Amino acid sequence: MVRLKRPFNEGDTVVVTPDELGARGAALALHEGWSVRVVGGLPGETARVRIVHVSKGGPVAEAKFLEVVGKSHPGRCPVRCPIHSRCGGCGLQHATAASMLVEKIDQARKALPADVTWEEPVASQQAFGYRTKTFFLAEKGRFAVRSAGGRSLVDTRDCGVVTPALREASNDILDSLLPRVPLRTVMLRANRLGDVQATLVQAGAPTPELLEAASDLPLDRVFVQQHDAPGNRIHSDEPEILVKGPGPVVESFAHGIESFVPPTAFCQGNPFVADAMYQHAASALTGDRIAEIYCGAGVAGLMALKLLPDATLYAIDKSPRAIATALANAQRNQMVDRCVFEAKAAEDLPDTKWDSVLLNPPRAGCHASVLERVRASGARRVVYMSCNPQTLARDVERLGWRVMSVRAGDMFPQTPHLELLVVLEP
Repeated sequence: MVRLKRPFNEGDTVVVTPDELGARGAALALHEGWSVRVVGGLPGETARVRIVHVSKGGPVAEAKFLEVVGKSHPGRCPVRCPIHSRCGGCGLQHATAASMLVEKIDQARKALPADVTWEEPVASQQAFGYRTKTFFLAEKGRFAVRSAGGRSLVDTRDCGVVTPALREASNDILDSLLPRVPLRTVMLRANRLGDVQATLVQAGAPTPELLEAASDLPLDRVFVQQHDAPGNRIHSDEPEILVKGPGPVVESFAHGIESFVPPTAFCQGNPFVADAMYQHAASALTGDRIAEIYCGAGVAGLMALKLLPDATLYAIDKSPRAIATALANAQRNQMVDRCVFEAKAAEDLPDTKWDSVLLNPPRAGCHASVLERVRASGARRVVYMSCNPQTLARDVERLGWRVMSVRAGDMFPQTPHLELLVVLEP
């Protein structure tokens, strides 16, 4: 194997033209056979960059954008978030959300069949201040997250993508609680009305000092949780203890569906886009027997029941907390008699007949056995929601069904992530 001669060293300045987006929003360019990851670059825009790292294991380098050479990308704009340069969590703040949605869709098109119909995408109503969940590492008396490289802690109280209500709540906790009690992490979640709940995670059983301080917080809803396991998980599997307020925050969705926002179980961070995508998914489901696999809080399935008054729902998720939330949601929306919820892995799907199936797996996609079970169910339609175009494309090929339509949702507009909703038929 012939090794390519290194065309640059760390600290050198070179001119490159990236042609696609990469991980964390960096743009990828090819320079004399070397792949260069340009932080702050944009596809199609020629730029002068500084090489900051050269890989010892192969023809790969990382560079920092310095300036445009020639014509700027039409979407380039000033960075708004005050902590962007330190945090690195939102890698596309140097371009408008609208222009990057186009780039992200173009990137996703490469992974899926060329002849599919792309529906009108769902853009985020807000490019900033949209995110209704966040967490902080409560270390050294401050709120922080790990930087993009994981080498340092970044104070994120001035984060530009979380809602104003979450920013205010983080300041309240920092000022009135952290000086009094040690915490491991703090999880904050809200709804679109600005109602906030906090989950305070502490090593060891919740102390009287923590319970007293939690009760004194100027928030309507506060939970505490014990987390003793080593590692970097931000919460544990221990039960959350409600110490203040009536219970979890409630979010309202289309078709009159109301959903509890779980303290620690998975929920989408952009309810504006999630609501629209759930509507499209629910409207694509057909028949009287519906399955929702990897159901989470079950919002899309409950929407489908509203649209199909004779239908029943079977929903499965491996998280007992997610299933508990889905069951509570079915009760709140007075549809519990039309639902069956099970807390078990998707790989353990029962041998049942369905008319249509909603799949909403994590980034890793579906296990092959799940797709085999879906095929054997007799379903005439599958609606697949995915946050990973690559695993989605793999699963579409495995299933072997026709792609009837694709719709993109910009769930995280300042990042390279893209939600896709695919409708498939045999």
